[in-house]
Amino acid sequence: VEREALKLGVQQPVLAGPLFDAVDEDAYTHPVYQAIRRAIEAAGGAVAGTSGPEWVEKVMQGCDDLFARASVSELAVEPLHSPGEPDPRYVTMVLARLQELAVTRQIQQLKSRVQRVNPVEEPDEHARLFGELVALEQHKRGLREQAIGGL
Repeated sequence: VEREALKLGVQQPVLAGPLFDAVDEDAYTHPVYQAIRRAIEAAGGAVAGTSGPEWVEKVMQGCDDLFARASVSELAVEPLHSPGEPDPRYVTMVLARLQELAVTRQIQQLKSRVQRVNPVEEPDEHARLFGELVALEQHKRGLREQAIGGL
């Protein structure tokens, strides 16, 4: 999912635009993918991109290491997994899935914190963390609906 999202940002910046830019680099787990996401942001974000070699070159220039630059080259030519031409619905589905995975990681971390807080000794902290957990679970459900195409 991370790779597919980056392919959209590199190959289809005009289509991905603000939706791509709204997904933070923290949604990416691999350091190279995070570097590429930062490079896209440094190039003005997908919203500023235009498809073609000029955009790919601009993103590559924003990469600090050779491996990230080589990865951008791969992303630029690797076929998308879209059943046809990518469209706004496909972009929404991929980016929602990416965000859903990131929120799932946040939920796991928060559940761990909730389990370490004694609800009898720290009722306010426990209630606050539990409230955050409920909100994240609701957000995850909404992202899942978008990811499966229920816009």
